[in-house]
Amino acid sequence: MNAFKTLPPLMSATVLRGGLKRTFIAAYGFEKRCLGWCRSQSPKEKPLSEALVFKYVHPKGPNKIEALRNLLSGLGVKKPKDIPFDYDIPQDIEDRLQRSLENVEADEIVLDISGMTKILILLALCKLERFPGVVRIIYSEAEDYSPSRKQYNAVKDKMAATAKFPSRGCEDLIRLRCLSSIRMQGQPATLVAFTSFNEKLVAHMLGHMSPHRLLLINGRPPRADYKWREEATQHIHQKYVLEYANDNPVDDLGLLERVTSTLDYRETVSALEQIYVMDGLYERIVCAATGSKMQTVGLFLAKAMHSDIQVEYPTPDSYFVKEMSTGVRQVHEIVFPHYSTFITNLGSVR
Repeated sequence: MNAFKTLPPLMSATVLRGGLKRTFIAAYGFEKRCLGWCRSQSPKEKPLSEALVFKYVHPKGPNKIEALRNLLSGLGVKKPKDIPFDYDIPQDIEDRLQRSLENVEADEIVLDISGMTKILILLALCKLERFPGVVRIIYSEAEDYSPSRKQYNAVKDKMAATAKFPSRGCEDLIRLRCLSSIRMQGQPATLVAFTSFNEKLVAHMLGHMSPHRLLLINGRPPRADYKWREEATQHIHQKYVLEYANDNPVDDLGLLERVTSTLDYRETVSALEQIYVMDGLYERIVCAATGSKMQTVGLFLAKAMHSDIQVEYPTPDSYFVKEMSTGVRQVHEIVFPHYSTFITNLGSVR
């Protein structure tokens, strides 16, 4: 099987009809886009049967709990089942989600990642690996993201002043069983990390391990008006680009050659496959989930292809909730018609 030819494309989300048993899995987020998919659906159709919703025990902002519950009620869910997620004891979430999924009887799973933290995206995709039906990954793209170009330019030369950026610092490192590696821990390690507006995430990873190499993957927004963000995220990580220069080549414009779309997850799968082919036989690959949500989807699929990749999540210690993102630009979906079969076949690729 050619894995990359079979990766389904990102498309505009479908307005679903009723008649099938569908389970909705999402999280109570604090951005407007966490309601984007539900608002795009027709209450007349009642397309949903039940819902599992992650509820942050220590929310980073005023989560839209009532708003999401009201929308779900209109779409056919009488009462969603809340799954508490506590950053202080993240290990509990694996068993909680596993127990919740054991009682799910559905033809389709609608997995809305728009309000999920990256560790929950990875966990949900992992725990659905045995689901034989349709998995529909939903992602609502925001109209505008923080920081604005003006905000960034005001502080780019004094990066300690990050109060306008989406997150700052790093609190802890989350490691889950389903994201661990079968490779021996004593082997030389290559750390793969995605650039972001929070350089401390990579610094925290480096503080917890001594990698032989650091490979950075920059993010390229598909929107022309956000082209500057590719340059900005590299600038924030420039000291690592220089320190690990041999592993992070740049082009004629000085931009990292290793760059993937922040929206098209397939580019991330391809980039990680190239890294694995080059280094996976000789070193243990550890990936930090520090990129965009859709880059995180690509990261999971690369992990599904190669079980010896280890994935870890450095958690930001705070979010600047105001101006995190505004509006909903477009609601996207990726459809896997036979999810468990797809993941099994993906894992057989060599």
